Amino acid sequence: MMIATGCTVNNANDDQVRQQGTQQGTHIQQDRNQDQDQANGNNDNRVQVAQQAADKLTQLNGIRQANVLVTRRNAYVAAGVDTNQTQLTPDLENQIAQQVKSTDPNIQNVYVSTNPEFVDRVNTYVADVGQGRPVAGFFEQFNDMVQRIFPNAR
Repeated sequence: MMIATGCTVNNANDDQVRQQGTQQGTHIQQDRNQDQDQANGNNDNRVQVAQQAADKLTQLNGIRQANVLVTRRNAYVAAGVDTNQTQLTPDLENQIAQQVKSTDPNIQNVYVSTNPEFVDRVNTYVADVGQGRPVAGFFEQFNDMVQRIFPNAR
């Protein structure tokens, strides 16, 4: 009987190990699939310039200049406000979000910043893309910056 009890405890431990192994195997498989997708060019690590949205934003009162970058279902707006506008108001942010979403129905979240570092970096990226310059490494820099400026963005 004591041997049977020992086996039962070991079986319970084995089941836990099997479950953990299965869970880990799932994560490993997902990671492998993601790596394989990235190798095949099927990744979401793309940043697209949304020129139509940027053009609409510059027509809003209070916005002097704007660039919009889109990743997955998120849009990131780098806005330069008019000199008489000291900061973004909630109303202006809502107008910006509405204009951006009107240009692309897939966009679910719009993040707006007038942070000079963010605006400068996005402007440089848009200019480089427009001139056909390589932008290798930008995605990682962009992600780091987004996490700093928009810590709640996912």
